[in-house]
Amino acid sequence: MDLNQLEKTGLEAALVFDKNGDVVDSLNIENSINIAAMSNVIFTMCKEMLEDMKFNDLKQIVLKTDSGLLVGNKLSDDLFLITTTNDISKLGLLLKVIDNLVLKL
Repeated sequence: MDLNQLEKTGLEAALVFDKNGDVVDSLNIENSINIAAMSNVIFTMCKEMLEDMKFNDLKQIVLKTDSGLLVGNKLSDDLFLITTTNDISKLGLLLKVIDNLVLKL
């Protein structure tokens, strides 16, 4: 996966990690190993919560703060993508680009 194509969406950082929390690729992100490990825990906990609530498989997590947005996507059973942006108005473009990435996998 080429994370550089995500830069045109206005994101600040991106991280791809596997189901074990190991970093596969990163773009403009410090402490990628720590972020991957914590993100893996978040995905696991959210997945289990949704299963308890009788929802289907987790595909995406969106976290909004006063200063930005974090979007986490399940790309496949083994790969996850985290992206961040400080420009919340770019959410629609970011989600469209991510959806196109998922379709190409």
